[in-house]
Amino acid sequence: MSEPITPERLRALAAEIHFKNRTIVSKDIPGLLDAVERVLGAPFIRHRYPTGADHGTWVVPPRWDVRQAWLKGPDGRLVADYAEHPLFVAPYSHAFHGKLTLDELKAHVRLHPRRNDAFYYEHRLAYDYRRRLADWLLTMPRERFEALPEGEYEVELDVEIEPGEMLVAEYVLPGETDESIALLSDYCHPGQCNDSVSGILAMLQVIEKLRAMPRRRYTYRWYVFPETIGSCVMIAQNPEMLQGMKLAIFSEMVAWGGDFQVTYRVPKPEAISAHLAREAAVHYPGTRLLDMFVGWGNDEHIFEYAGVPSLSVQRADVPEYHSSKDHYDLIDDASLIEAAERIHRLCRVMERNGVYERVHPVPIYMTRVGMYLDAVFDNANHVTQREVLYALDGRRTLLEIATANGADFDVVADLVERLHGLGLLRRVDGE
Repeated sequence: MSEPITPERLRALAAEIHFKNRTIVSKDIPGLLDAVERVLGAPFIRHRYPTGADHGTWVVPPRWDVRQAWLKGPDGRLVADYAEHPLFVAPYSHAFHGKLTLDELKAHVRLHPRRNDAFYYEHRLAYDYRRRLADWLLTMPRERFEALPEGEYEVELDVEIEPGEMLVAEYVLPGETDESIALLSDYCHPGQCNDSVSGILAMLQVIEKLRAMPRRRYTYRWYVFPETIGSCVMIAQNPEMLQGMKLAIFSEMVAWGGDFQVTYRVPKPEAISAHLAREAAVHYPGTRLLDMFVGWGNDEHIFEYAGVPSLSVQRADVPEYHSSKDHYDLIDDASLIEAAERIHRLCRVMERNGVYERVHPVPIYMTRVGMYLDAVFDNANHVTQREVLYALDGRRTLLEIATANGADFDVVADLVERLHGLGLLRRVDGE
């Protein structure tokens, strides 16, 4: 039996992997996955994609690691270096050593657009195919950079660029059928926690909850990869993995922040992801619903593009976004627990969802079965119950009925399962 996944273990994991070189391909990725496996209590399947492989126009880059990197001022003193924070160097910068004027240096420095006190996550070299390894960029706190005097600066950027392999980790939790639900996390974003790592921490708790369920209809597949390119390469190389995949759920930015939000494709209101999103806002009042191209977006875009209904669970308004201030010390255990519960509930709704029809052609005599709700003294629940009973036509799912009536799915499912147990409804889509 696996050791319980406690908040303390999750915090320790976050601290262990925080400062690793978590980019597309690096020496640190295998050890990072080892650390996650130890908390998971089970091995990953590791899919390997070598440098230079071209999958659906996405090319796996070489391994990129920093030996040392620093910037010294006119007086020879250290201004900033990679040892202070990995965001000092933009991932997939090429090697450079030389002396520059302050104006020449400015062309190679990027500052956080909103924060004056932090290093910036400059990801554009890594994800822009034409710029990758074609330039070098540094970042530093704006207040530090703007205080630099005129003069000559020395830059040392010693990077190791070698053939390697991009790793995609997969954990499979079998169910009673081959139909699957994908859980998505990314491991990139070096020196940051809420962005990227928090999704891993939340999904570890989700897996623990799924393991504890007495039965699972669906097989659950948890994927951990570098954002965007990881899912693109994996799907392009293995399109058959999507067969029977009913839903994909992505999550990050859930260790702290503002209101919880669910993103999905608003222009596809009949997709199961849209029904799940709308019902989540009923069950958790205050949840923000956004189109996936408006809110935080990531690998749910890729799975949606490939034809899998997809959504994400995030938190909004994170002022530390893409900065060195995104630190594991800020983890709110309660926020991670709530995120895991929200994701797990989406899975439970999928598990309980089904299509039912009435056995008798006339309404059920509800007082006889002890389920009558008074139309005067309990009108709201009476109306919900009535609308659900009239909607059980053997065509619509319980989730569709719930969202059509603005009802909590659990209320609908509890009612239907009780009537089904009394032999008054039959399930028509298989148990």
